[in-house]
Amino acid sequence: MNIKDIFTKNNIMFRPAEIPDTALFQSLPESIADYLICMGKTIKLHETEYGSAWTVLYNIEEIQNCQETICSKNNLLVIGSGLNGDLLTINLKNCHIGYIFHDDLWEENYDKIEDIYCELPFGIETFLHMAFEDDSYPIDGTMAEEMNKTF
Repeated sequence: MNIKDIFTKNNIMFRPAEIPDTALFQSLPESIADYLICMGKTIKLHETEYGSAWTVLYNIEEIQNCQETICSKNNLLVIGSGLNGDLLTINLKNCHIGYIFHDDLWEENYDKIEDIYCELPFGIETFLHMAFEDDSYPIDGTMAEEMNKTF
């Protein structure tokens, strides 16, 4: 099932987008391109009464503007954020979802990306399925680490 079908099946309002012809978006794996084409608007998952959300999926413009150098150097595309501010990423090499611990990133409290990055063993389709249909998905790096212990 492609991303558009997943959004439609789960009544998630999305807006189609054109992928800009920039270096950031060159040679994308098909599943990531399919995802980006649906991101014409920001999507908040499990929004609270105060306007925060468990997960924010950035629109294509925000994705283009929010990339961190350390992420780009390590083939990680920032696509959103979790409730506490950890950055949600897609690994461009294997299409897996992961989180960057935002506090350590911004305080430059790391030697290498592995110090601040937790990758999950699945892609965006599985992540969205979990978020929409199970409500049991990691919403930050700490939860991602805990989930990885069960795989």
